[in-house]
Amino acid sequence: MTKVDELLATAAADSYADAWDSLYEKACHEGFSEADEAFLIPRLADLAGRYAPAGRDNVLMLAGKIAADLDEANWPRYSEVFATMHRLTNDWLATPTDRHSFVFRLQAVMALEGDELWGAELDRIVHDEIEVECPQCETSLFVAFGEDGCFATHEDYATKPDVEQTPLLPTEPDELNGVGQRLHLMSVQAGQQSVAIALTYLFGRATCTQCSTTFRVSEQVFRY
Repeated sequence: MTKVDELLATAAADSYADAWDSLYEKACHEGFSEADEAFLIPRLADLAGRYAPAGRDNVLMLAGKIAADLDEANWPRYSEVFATMHRLTNDWLATPTDRHSFVFRLQAVMALEGDELWGAELDRIVHDEIEVECPQCETSLFVAFGEDGCFATHEDYATKPDVEQTPLLPTEPDELNGVGQRLHLMSVQAGQQSVAIALTYLFGRATCTQCSTTFRVSEQVFRY
């Protein structure tokens, strides 16, 4: 058995096993070979169907990570399997969890749909901020929407008091469209109001503290 085979065999016996963490870390830091992907993806779909909705975090988040990193040439080989797993996400999203885990759940849903951007980058909002570049002057900006307030700044507000800042302009929920509307609706339906509010800022507007250009935050998020 390969290392991946061994880890999955251990993980399969318990939806909360530590082996899931090892598999996810490998997916993040090393990635899987095509042979590993061919082995893992159908088995993850089978396991996701066996687990109760509340126990699907590890298997579906791992599947989402693999889906997000899969190259375009190989995606069609697994599209039906990903669709099968995607159908298991509705009752999964509705089960109680903390705010951070819910963001990762949403990201996995996007990845299983084939959304190359939000299937890989949505988790950047888990710490109530996202770093983007101004589209005009290319200054790196912190866009914050948590306990420290809702603002944009080019300064390190975590270590420096009284930074120069501009207020964020959230998009009203009824003005959201496309993926922003879907993510917001899924959050509201799951009772994740704080995530829903964060999304109005992610898909809202910020103003650069260096050149005063106003821009939509989500349009400055790119795949790393």
